Parts: sequence; C-alpha cells; structure tokens
Amino acid sequence: MKTKLLTLLFSVLTVFAVAQAPAKIWFEETDLRTGAIKHFAHGRFLDCIINCQRLHAVGQADGLVAGLMVMAYDSLANKEASGNSKQVADKFEVDQSIFARLASANLTPDIYKRNIIQSGAKFYNASQFDSSEAYFGEYIKMSPNDTFVLFFLANSQFNQGKYNQAIATYKHLLEVDFNRADVHNLLGVCHLLQNNYLSARDYFSQAIILDKHMGLAFYNLGRVHYGLNDKVSALQSLNDAYVLIPKDSNCIALLSQIYLEQQDFKNAEKFLARQYALNRNNLKVGWNLVDMAWKNKDYEHAAAYLQNIVRVAPKSIDAYNKLSEAYININSYEQAFNNYENAIQKAGENRDFLYGAGMCANRIGLYGKAVEYLTKSASLDANYAPAHKEMGDAYAGLGKKKQAKKCYKTATAMGWQKEEPKQKEVANVGPMQAKN
Repeated sequence: MKTKLLTLLFSVLTVFAVAQAPAKIWFEETDLRTGAIKHFAHGRFLDCIINCQRLHAVGQADGLVAGLMVMAYDSLANKEASGNSKQVADKFEVDQSIFARLASANLTPDIYKRNIIQSGAKFYNASQFDSSEAYFGEYIKMSPNDTFVLFFLANSQFNQGKYNQAIATYKHLLEVDFNRADVHNLLGVCHLLQNNYLSARDYFSQAIILDKHMGLAFYNLGRVHYGLNDKVSALQSLNDAYVLIPKDSNCIALLSQIYLEQQDFKNAEKFLARQYALNRNNLKVGWNLVDMAWKNKDYEHAAAYLQNIVRVAPKSIDAYNKLSEAYININSYEQAFNNYENAIQKAGENRDFLYGAGMCANRIGLYGKAVEYLTKSASLDANYAPAHKEMGDAYAGLGKKKQAKKCYKTATAMGWQKEEPKQKEVANVGPMQAKN
C-alpha cells in the first residue's frame, strides 16, 4: 500500500519529482497507537492513557497521542490532567474533531491516516490543490513532522499561489530534514516569485551546495543573478545548468537572451539554434536566427530558417518576401520565383508578390510569365514604377521593342531612374540595363 501511494503521488509534476517517503505509517494491529484508539473507542480510558504514556516514554508522542490523552482524561473527569495534556496538544495544533471522528468510526490509526493520504493524493493528482491541502493539513495535525506529507502540503499551497504558507511549510520540513536540496530550491522559487531576489539567491545556493547535480537550482540561480543585473554570474550559473539539463528550453532561451544583450552573436546564435532544434514552431526564435544569419550575410542559413517559418506560418507575407530576398542574394532567382508563386497561392495576390515573381521571371528568361505577373502588379498599383520598368525588360526579352519603350517611358515618368550597373552584376540585370 505504501508503495502504491508513493507511485501515485510521484507521477504528478516534474518540478516536484524528488519527494521523500513518510517518516512513519503504522500498519501493525498490535502497536501502541492502535491499542490506544481501540481502548478509547470501547470506553477503556485508563488503558488508553497507559498506552499514550508508554508512547511518550519511548519518544513517539505526537498530535494524535496528545489529543487522545486530552479526550481520555476528559472522559475520566480529570480536569487537571486534561489541561496539562491540552497544553501539549495545542503545540501540535490538534483538531479535536479528528479524534472524535476517529473514535466514533472505531478506525485504527493506520487505516484512518491511509484514508486521509489517499484522498489527498487523489485530489493532488487531479490538480485540485485546495482539497489536497485540506487533507494533507489534517494529516499533519496528527503527524506534524512527517516530511513526506509536509512536502506535498507545501506543494499544494505553492500551486495555489499561497507562497507565504508554502514558505512556512517548506521551512518546517527543513527543520526536520535540512538536507533536502529540492526543498531549498522550491523555497527559492517562492521567494523569486515574490521578487525577493536576495533570499531566493541564498536558497538556490544552498540547494547547489547540497546537490551539485541539480540543474534546476543552477538555472534558478542564473535567473536570480540576471534579475540582479549580474550577467557574468548569470552566465556562469546558466552554463552550469546547461551541462546538467541540456534540453531545458527555458535555460537555453535565457542564455541566448543574455548573449544577445551582450552582442556576443556567436554564442547567441549557438543557443538560439539549440532552442530552435527543440521547437521549430517557435517563430520568435526563428526570426532571431534569420536576423543573426542576415547580419553575417549567411543567406543560405537564413533561407533555411525562413523555409521553416513559411511552413509554420504559411500566410506570413514578411516570411515569403524575406525568403525570396535571401534567394536573390545568393543569385538563386529560380528558387525566388518558385517561392513567390507559392506565396501567391498560399497567401494571395498582392503588389509585391506579383512584382517579385515578374522580376525573378525576367532573370531566368521566363518573359511571358514576367509580363503576366507584372501586368497584375501594375493593376494593383498603377503608380509603382519598378513594375513598369520590369515590364519593359520583359517585353524587351520577348523582342517587343515598342511595348518595352512605352513601359520604360512610363516608369521614368513615375520617377524611376536608371542605375549604373555594377561590373560583376551585368550578367544578372534586365535587358534595358544591359543595353545601357
């Protein structure tokens, strides 16, 4: 049963993966607590008190024992002894109704506690954290130092945003077992979420001292350093975290962000590429990589990133235009032409797509296609001079000099000016420029 409960609870949240088994759950029918409960339920109050005193003698007293003694002395009308026991019970914050229900149901402690923890686990796994908090809280009133239940009680509070309560519960747990690195880390997260960076830093640092392989604590410490504007320390902690958790997208994203802020584009691109490999649907990262490649004039890599952006966002006008621009920069006009045709099909006709398709068609000798696309582009924006200029090139390529001259004249009237061709680019220009 104990194993079943552990398995049930451990399957819930990754962030809470390192839990600890209950300090004690009593299963034997002959233990002193079971005897005390049975004696009380059957009205044998003196026997109940004797068992409770024996538990005190062997150092196994807790809220359950103290509460039973109060009720037993009350039943024997021993007010003085009842008062003394109540002072002890109050330290455990014992809810007397627990024992009343326990006594009336004639349940043994192990069954009663098991029922409570099963209910708490059920609600916890269903993410009904208010209910799990109630059950785990009731359990703790009987066994206040049970680190297993304390951990999940604090987690329940944490998941409801009750950070002050969670902090108090986590601290109580550390009083019982200080060497819990996972708890130090969670305490740090609570303080971080309250913008208490200094306290958060102390807890994350302690978690790392206790467990040098806890990548999550290194990452969280990096977040704190970044929040305190100590980017050097942040990078050190985050790179340590990356070694331990190389697939953590949050860690990778923060590393790339800091390197971008420091204009360390080589490392920024490294981590952006790593982040993109983990999630190619992340358009923001994809565009960042395009920008990085563009700055380095690495148009082939930029084109590869843009191809994926077009796949993820098939109606992105900017992506289609930028992808064709990348192809043009590597003199791949045929790929640019195909991309524009795909853009027209997927995102619809617009002036720039039609003009781009016509311009690229000119460069690869498809002059008939060029006239078709450029005519449509000019119909959408009659005053767009480049479209008329390219149409002149298309007609010139078809040998229709009269139409070409007319288009050049219209383009010039609209403000288009002839450009002096660069010597290395003469082979790639349209007919009109080549003639000049």
